[in-house]
Amino acid sequence: MDTGSHLLFGVTLAGLASFSPEVASEPWLAAAVLSVTLMGSHAPDLDSILRWKGQDVYLRHHRGLSHSIPAWFAWAAAIGALASWGWGGGEHIFMLMGFAFAAVSLHVLFDWTNAYGVQMLLPFRKAWLHLDAVCLTDPLLVIAHTASAVIFAVSGAGPLAKWACAISWGLTIAYVAWRIVHHEVVVRRVRRRYRRWKAVHVLPGLWWFRWQYVVQTDEGYEMGTIDGKRWLPCKHLPFSSHHECVEATRHVSAVRTLQEFAKREYVSWSVESDGSYLVTWTDLRFWREKDWPYRAEVRLDGQMNVVAEKIGWYKKAWEAPYV
Repeated sequence: MDTGSHLLFGVTLAGLASFSPEVASEPWLAAAVLSVTLMGSHAPDLDSILRWKGQDVYLRHHRGLSHSIPAWFAWAAAIGALASWGWGGGEHIFMLMGFAFAAVSLHVLFDWTNAYGVQMLLPFRKAWLHLDAVCLTDPLLVIAHTASAVIFAVSGAGPLAKWACAISWGLTIAYVAWRIVHHEVVVRRVRRRYRRWKAVHVLPGLWWFRWQYVVQTDEGYEMGTIDGKRWLPCKHLPFSSHHECVEATRHVSAVRTLQEFAKREYVSWSVESDGSYLVTWTDLRFWREKDWPYRAEVRLDGQMNVVAEKIGWYKKAWEAPYV
């Protein structure tokens, strides 16, 4: 999920702590719980400090070790200990660690529901896990948790706030479960339509019944969207054509970063006016009509020497695909 959503979840998670009579009766303890849920809700994304080493390094490690299950315990211990020291509440250290653990684990589990995915089984498995069911910023979740957070901020740790937060979390659990089931239903629809499928990927749109898909067949890739009962095929893409310029880029750092992540890698190339080559690698799961929003670009001179390379997302946050 995006940073704003994670922080909203941290606020409403702290609101649930009001069900504890001790937290409800001690304003400083309620504030301490809020501090650990906010820190825990953002802590796994502290891997963003790797941006200073370059986009390539950041993308290679983002949602990796910092999101792994062993890291959940490390984050919880560090945040809980820091908060208990800062708030002078040593007798509540295990409660604070517990809420920090809940915030961190929920952060990762929400990321798991997205299409980008997460490597939460590191260091035991390097696989990217993703349910492809919920958008990076889901309107319903944002509205529900914003309303609860406002009530919590206005009324404090009282009965109204705790029940508002409880309702928002109950709605969240039911909604995410429905999205996961709905995604599986859509995947089955796509498989029935393309009987000779080799691989199918379906990603959520911003609205509930809109999805985009890519299907690998024997002839190439079929891409399109589903809007309710309507099928909107977009284009057919043949398999990549091979060329020596493609082979010259396989061991470039940006390309290796993309290959470690991609499920449906695709490469295209073109000859520039000066005789140089532009080779573009992408993950077809994240397609759109005008270009490849997630891609690695490598420029080669006429002798196949690497001149420049870059990797990243080339889209606005409000543009599809919503990952």
